[in-house]
Amino acid sequence: MIPENYAVLGALVASLGGFYYFYETIKGTAKPNRVTWLLWAVFPMITFFAQQSNGVGLISWVSFVSGFTPILVLIASFFNKKAYWKTETFDYLCLAAAVVGISLWAITDNANLAILFSIIADLFAATPTLIKCFKHPESESWVAYGLSTIGFTFSIFTIQSWSFDNYAFIIYLALINGAMAILSLRKKFKSTA
Repeated sequence: MIPENYAVLGALVASLGGFYYFYETIKGTAKPNRVTWLLWAVFPMITFFAQQSNGVGLISWVSFVSGFTPILVLIASFFNKKAYWKTETFDYLCLAAAVVGISLWAITDNANLAILFSIIADLFAATPTLIKCFKHPESESWVAYGLSTIGFTFSIFTIQSWSFDNYAFIIYLALINGAMAILSLRKKFKSTA
């Protein structure tokens, strides 16, 4: 097991993925779904505060970092017209489902339930981008998602206490970013075929 203070290193590597996506958004090569990225900014912050209230140590900062870079990506998407991705009805349905998940968090005083509802809400938020990664991999950045997957996976190895509040969100982040990296990587193979 890696010492817990190395969780910060994992968070930094994961944030490189977010910063790389931010860079590609500014360039116009990545076109973020604004609904997804808005919610990706909100839910990790909720998880961060829930973890803080439960006394989770340095690993909670991985949640904070995973919410900070989406704020930057969302802002960048408004400054580059090439970075715009049209929001559809399905995106709003996912937004509504995500808001229901967060509402469930708000009515509980149990931090573990808050984390669970945050993960469920985040999955609804991620669904439009997962679909976009599959249907339009050219509009996404497999490198950004790959870097984030590496960082979050590294952070998993720093977990000292295997309790739900310590591992649930970070494992979810590694899995969801890994799925998007694989789906987005198809653009590289599509362009060489």
